[in-house]
Amino acid sequence: MRMTIGKALPLCAAVLGGILLFLGYAGFDQFYLEWIFLLPLFWAIRDQRPKHAFQLGWCAGIVGHAGGFYWVIGMFQVFAGLPWPLAALGLLFLAAANGLLMGVWAWAVRVAALKTRWSLVWVAPVVWTALEKFWPEVFPNYLGASQYQLPLLTQIADLVGILGVSFLVVFINAVLWSVLSGWLERRSFTWRPLAVLAAVLVAVLGYGAYRIAAVERQVASAEQLSVGLIQTNQGGTAKYYDPDAIFREHQAMTVALAQVQPLDLTVWPEGICEIALASSREGQVPAFAGMKTPVLWGAVLKEMGPGSGKVCNTALLTDPSGRILGTYDKSVLVPFGEYIPFGDIFPRLYSWSPYTSRFWPGESEEPLTLGKHRLSVSICYEDIFPEKIRALMRGGREGRRPDVMFNLTNDSWYGKSTEPMEHLALASFRSIENRRALVRVTNTGISAIVDPVGRIVSRTGIWTKETLVNRVPILQGTTVYARYGDLLGWLCILLTAWCIGQALGMAGKGRSGDGAEETREEHAGAHSSRKWH
Repeated sequence: MRMTIGKALPLCAAVLGGILLFLGYAGFDQFYLEWIFLLPLFWAIRDQRPKHAFQLGWCAGIVGHAGGFYWVIGMFQVFAGLPWPLAALGLLFLAAANGLLMGVWAWAVRVAALKTRWSLVWVAPVVWTALEKFWPEVFPNYLGASQYQLPLLTQIADLVGILGVSFLVVFINAVLWSVLSGWLERRSFTWRPLAVLAAVLVAVLGYGAYRIAAVERQVASAEQLSVGLIQTNQGGTAKYYDPDAIFREHQAMTVALAQVQPLDLTVWPEGICEIALASSREGQVPAFAGMKTPVLWGAVLKEMGPGSGKVCNTALLTDPSGRILGTYDKSVLVPFGEYIPFGDIFPRLYSWSPYTSRFWPGESEEPLTLGKHRLSVSICYEDIFPEKIRALMRGGREGRRPDVMFNLTNDSWYGKSTEPMEHLALASFRSIENRRALVRVTNTGISAIVDPVGRIVSRTGIWTKETLVNRVPILQGTTVYARYGDLLGWLCILLTAWCIGQALGMAGKGRSGDGAEETREEHAGAHSSRKWH
């Protein structure tokens, strides 16, 4: 019985860590829980062999991602037409795949603790940041997004991106564990890690206050663009039943809004209608001539002409006469929603998932031009990929950086869940990283305006019919992150490779005879307080 309890307690601690992870994330919004979510897992793996630490970390990751991504079940049911059991299996598979990050993190941290002199306080955030940069995910969910409500803390993203905020969150956890474990095991209080944490927080918060004040001064003197957002509260499946009615509703709401106040631009969500155009993408759309305002709108576009026929998820910009000013095709497609992996090789797969589209990925990164203003446009979940938005913000062939960012989204596939808030929170960091306002419009919510500091200054509800009008600043300039990208992530990858390489090298020497005692220590699962703290 004692052995059973001894094995069960670390597992329970890992499960608790996973629960704290998703409750502290965007959507559930208990952001302070992310400052302590790793403490149970640190306790669980403190005297485990690396392979057992991996298993416990993976367990925590599965719980955290299954709880945070529960809405994936509904997405698979509506988006891909899967029955409930297969949709639940899809969630489990996704949680297991994403949860591997925590398993590998726990393994690496334990290996480093046993075999090197590296301090856990620094190993933990370095390894986590390396994995967030390196690990491939269908839905990236950077830990730093949990802190979107704390603008003083998040302004470092214009230097080091959202990865820097993730690093800070794990660093806080590691310092707290270092102090707590030292007190539990030696009944002594260690002040040094807390002093380092205090210094780091003072620097981060001070930088945040300085940058917010500087950006606010820039915004106060900037030209403003009056933008109207149309949210009709029509779900993604509605277009299959009466697509013309959805278009007419957007049209009517746009005309009514333009009559109330002058607008520089009106924005619709993605995929509002279908349209066929020649490959030149030039021409006029008569239906937009009566709206008396430029419109940025989403459509399913089919290219016509010899050798063409490809279908794209496209954003189009039209002037008040309906003339097409520019188009942008989505390039980061949703697997099983906008294409099926290996579907080109095995076309029969599409017959098994009738609701899955078959889109062609876009290739252009050119901004759209409205008068003298340059607009960076992304579609759907492209705005949660920092490098994708950074590439769009480079300004294409001419290198003329856009003035404002726009995102056209359909979040209705996820129901009335936490996903729209998670999506918005992740997207809000693109404003900080690039110091541009972000305009996001969705068909069922949340549509929002995010200022260049990353604050959500106005927003709609979820599953509501609304219009939203606000003025957004036209800004120029760039940031360290926009110029150099994830330097912190690459540095952490190099440091992690060095640390793990050093640890595995020492383990190899131990097995050859020079370190037999140390090897026995690892296999026994004993821990070294000096190395673990």
